[in-house]
Amino acid sequence: MGRIVPTFRQWLNSEYQEWMKMKVVLPGPKRKALKELLDAAVTRSDAGSIVPRPLPSETMFKLMLVHLEAKLDNIRSDPP
Repeated sequence: MGRIVPTFRQWLNSEYQEWMKMKVVLPGPKRKALKELLDAAVTRSDAGSIVPRPLPSETMFKLMLVHLEAKLDNIRSDPP
């Protein structure tokens, strides 16, 4: 029997494709940043799958924030 509601990973893959359409109008560095954030959400999608939320986009954005925080931690730990 099939599911009526897509899994978080299915939803995220669909959303990824929609957001990647926007990269056409972005300049190079911003295009790279968008892809990095979306890839980060996909990479961490297993964690997002275990947290039920009424809005899957909320989980996607939180996964992006986790990625950015990890990058900031790396910057903070590197000596100047």
